[in-house]
Amino acid sequence: MWNRLKKLFGINTNIQHYDEVLQGIHREVIQRNFFFHLFIIAYEIIMAVSISMRPGGPFAKPRRVAYFGMYLLLILVTMGVTLAELWIDKTKKDSHHAYFKTEHVYMVFLCFWGVFITLNDQLGGNGLTVYTYLVLMLAILSTMKPWKTTLLFFLSFATLNLLLPYFPDPAGLDNSYNNLMNSLFLLFAAVAITTSLYNSKVQTKLNEIIIQWQYQQIASANKLLSEEALVDALTNLQNRNSYEKAVHALTENNSTCITCIYIDVNGLHELNNHLGHKAGDTMLAAVAEILLKSFRAADVFRIGGDEFVVLCENIPLKTVKHRINDIQKRIEDAGYSLSIGVEWRDTNLDIRAIIQAAEAAMQESKKEYYSSQGNTRQIRTLNKQMERMIVEKKDAERFLSVLAPVFKGVYFVNLDSDTSRQLFTPAYFQEILEECDNQFSKAVALYAERMVKPQYAALFAPFTDYNQLETMLEGDEIPGFVYATNDGSQIRLRILKFNHYYEDDRETLWIFSDIEMDEILGDGTEQEDDRTI
Repeated sequence: MWNRLKKLFGINTNIQHYDEVLQGIHREVIQRNFFFHLFIIAYEIIMAVSISMRPGGPFAKPRRVAYFGMYLLLILVTMGVTLAELWIDKTKKDSHHAYFKTEHVYMVFLCFWGVFITLNDQLGGNGLTVYTYLVLMLAILSTMKPWKTTLLFFLSFATLNLLLPYFPDPAGLDNSYNNLMNSLFLLFAAVAITTSLYNSKVQTKLNEIIIQWQYQQIASANKLLSEEALVDALTNLQNRNSYEKAVHALTENNSTCITCIYIDVNGLHELNNHLGHKAGDTMLAAVAEILLKSFRAADVFRIGGDEFVVLCENIPLKTVKHRINDIQKRIEDAGYSLSIGVEWRDTNLDIRAIIQAAEAAMQESKKEYYSSQGNTRQIRTLNKQMERMIVEKKDAERFLSVLAPVFKGVYFVNLDSDTSRQLFTPAYFQEILEECDNQFSKAVALYAERMVKPQYAALFAPFTDYNQLETMLEGDEIPGFVYATNDGSQIRLRILKFNHYYEDDRETLWIFSDIEMDEILGDGTEQEDDRTI
């Protein structure tokens, strides 16, 4: 209950986006308050002039002097407040705070100004008229928190009723009770009005802000989805959706010439099989980067796994040939190969016919590549890279020549990505890998929990913590240990580090072998000076 009252009267300041709410209210009330101030100034000038034109002028009686002085004071204060607020809005950063402070001070002044005008009225038997309409007007126009407005109205109510006995009715009537009850009713009415209107303003503005924020979030999400729908995630080139839009746009073109360059990356499948998909991804990203050095991003598309298309307008044939030669040179320097088909036309600019001709030329180029033993050369090159990785040291040589019949599992493990490429994977461990979303360290820990005798399971913990493992790999001995599985098998785990696979990746070779491995290897492997393969 207390919390609801605090919220109702604005005592709780933990309102979401409250500062933005104040800024919104500020923007809405600036013009309204400006015209309200002008109205007060104009009306008080009329009152001052009218009282001056009465017989005897403004100084004929003490009450008239008081009225005239109060009118002039209100005119001067209102003009000063109006100019101050105009200056604040023009010069101050985050001006809404200073603006509302000035406006609230003016409301306090205006409220008590009404009290003293009403007291002066009492001497003429005029009742609470001025006080009534001023309090109701302030309750409607207030931008103060309800608890502050309530306090202001209560103080003005108390001041009025405490001073009324000193301003007797000229007819000698005692109106204290009537004035008290009327002003008390006015107090409650004013508090109810200002509380209701303030909360309504705040909630309305808060709803507008939330709706605007949600709209921005939706717009941002739509933009992101649009980009994802039109951009290839791997290469950041435009994707097939963008390609189809570009083809459609080129069906109604006024170009002088159109070029289509159809590209197929040679050896992607072989590269993925031999060195893993990351190597294939690296090649595709490198091809995209090279293409962007010769053509605009708006003209380059990845339309399939290993297929790229460049569509460009108004580029001379000579320039196109020069750029293709540059691309081929860069590709060769990067160690890759492309099959390229080109179609350039300055007449019969049927875009689909141009693309079809370029694709046919690319297919001829690819056919020539493979017919000239390009595939064999590609595989031979990849095999050499694989051999350099696996057969660089005696440990790997012995593994390949002698130990293959007895290993229980062999994995290339990337310590940075916690992923593995399997040379040999038992079916049970493949299931564990899939259960662990192919996170190798989790799979090994689960394997130890399920299939290793409990007294050996703890041995795996330092090896699944890759920071500890890296420290062990830098030591003088090959990291590893011997353990027993639940079926009684004796298994030896050995982990070796690579030097030249991916320079930015920490890739290791994990060998799970039968205990007979130790008998085959003997002590020689423990004496190797360099354990990196």
